[in-house]
Amino acid sequence: MKNTTELYDTLPDQVKDFFDKQYEAAYRLLEASRHPETGLYADSYKTFEDNPERKCSIAATGVGLIGLCVADIEGWEQDAAAKVKLTLNAAMGNIEGCRPARDPKTGFFAHFVDMKTGENMQSEISTIDTSLLVAGALFAGQHFIEKDPEIEKMARALLKEIDWNVIVADKEKGSINMVVKDGEGIMPLPAFNEYVLAAHLALLGQPENEAIQDLWYQNFSEDKIPDLPQVHYRDIPVLTDMNGAHGRASFLSSFVHQFPFYLVPEYADSPVYRDYYKNACLADQLKWKELGDVPSYVWGYGAGPNDGLHGGYHADQINNSPGDIASAYIVAGFLPVNPAGIYDLYALYRLHLPFDTYENREDHEDEKKLRAAYRYGLHRCSWWHLEQPERWYPTKVTLIDWSSMLYGLTAYKRGMSFFTDRLIR
Repeated sequence: MKNTTELYDTLPDQVKDFFDKQYEAAYRLLEASRHPETGLYADSYKTFEDNPERKCSIAATGVGLIGLCVADIEGWEQDAAAKVKLTLNAAMGNIEGCRPARDPKTGFFAHFVDMKTGENMQSEISTIDTSLLVAGALFAGQHFIEKDPEIEKMARALLKEIDWNVIVADKEKGSINMVVKDGEGIMPLPAFNEYVLAAHLALLGQPENEAIQDLWYQNFSEDKIPDLPQVHYRDIPVLTDMNGAHGRASFLSSFVHQFPFYLVPEYADSPVYRDYYKNACLADQLKWKELGDVPSYVWGYGAGPNDGLHGGYHADQINNSPGDIASAYIVAGFLPVNPAGIYDLYALYRLHLPFDTYENREDHEDEKKLRAAYRYGLHRCSWWHLEQPERWYPTKVTLIDWSSMLYGLTAYKRGMSFFTDRLIR
């Protein structure tokens, strides 16, 4: 039975070869970042250091669970279901010696915990990072529901362990609390943003809660999407999260648009959201064209680390992108609405970053660095450093941002039904 898309099936041989390498590498980076004893996932893959690092990201762990579903369907993992159960047991505190830090009143998780013990690594109790973990668990539950129904039961139990009511900051304005402290929600953030996922899970977890109902139906249901705040790039309306001071609004990093597209069922299904998703993609591409000396295949305003170049981690966006670092995983994330983006990725690979074939006989250290920095394929790059004698090579890849690479390539090969069939409504 055919279960791949026509887009994938009709790729030229050399592009398909690249696709297959990048696609499997997108999963292999996750696997390299997984703790072998607990199944928790690191915040980032270190390109020049040993992996996995000590710091687990609860959000990355949700990505890892979805990654295991991809690996299962592609045949890369024969024991994917068992790995999912190990990860869930660790996250839920069912493994001796591993108790991931949580708020005792509401059940929300700390963002960063020790990979082995679960001890809080001086981080906040985060509503969005908890949501990304729960989303991954529920996704895995649906994927393995016939092969191992226990996973779905575990995922549902995790969903119900959390008091989602605490996310509601202002149900009329769609404002969601980012942080939980001492059982109370703090640091509200206005709509629209990736916290749509938290609102969706809240309704799923506590459907009878009136405040949660109002938060969703007054702000985030499909019929309300056109009413969300917007900012125009040229004449293109793009969703945003605030109407800034003096009526000025700012653009969002492109990952903000991508997470709801893959993880919130009403948005994944919605023709209305798909149109705004296309707009976000087009705005990102057009803004890069304004830079003048950048080829058309280099674009993508994503979040990620810039260590050694322009400071640390930054969520790049239109009009706020220090050094203009391009994120290849953003290009991949937009593939369902911009399938030609696969040729942008291929051009970047062939012309500049042939991560699996690169040779530099005059500078073996440079060859070693490029192969290490891009061992698992394309991610962040500085166009202005690619052809310089002293190139900038990324020192790490944050898994939550890398997720767009895996999701986009999966949708390109398997269709968006891979996601929509596994999202709970």
